[in-house]
Amino acid sequence: MEFIFDTKLVKLYFIMNHSLETLDFEQIFTNEFGSGYIHEAGKAIMLKAESDFIPIKNFKQLFIMLSDEVEENSGKYTKFIFDKSTLRTFHQPSMKWYFTEWKTKMLELGLTKHFKILPNMDYFKKAVEAARKPLLAKYPKDVLAKLRIEYYDTVEDALNAT
Repeated sequence: MEFIFDTKLVKLYFIMNHSLETLDFEQIFTNEFGSGYIHEAGKAIMLKAESDFIPIKNFKQLFIMLSDEVEENSGKYTKFIFDKSTLRTFHQPSMKWYFTEWKTKMLELGLTKHFKILPNMDYFKKAVEAARKPLLAKYPKDVLAKLRIEYYDTVEDALNAT
């Protein structure tokens, strides 16, 4: 009997079943909506969504907790990883706030790389793209030029990106 493996799926399964601690992330907070992590060697701070929807009040609270860590350690982190893989609903007002307010503030503190892991759902990816275009059109070009925004399949891939 011969087995054929899709190496991308095997890698994804392997990575998703590794704890973040195995990748040397340190958890700094957690609640029902999300968990914050830092990775000193990778100069990364991360938010992992823990539910399928995050109300805007809780969404902002999670990012404010991350802001506190970045502000206390200004210049220490250059990379933000946002693992949205558990989300099932795209909430435009939350994402607009994150994009136009939080990213701008973090840019001033040296957080220039924003790497995201989206759910493996076509409708979610299309919703992100549709909402992203008008934000990019309105966002100041000088600020956009300083940001690096990319999408990855796994947290490990995002962490290893330079």
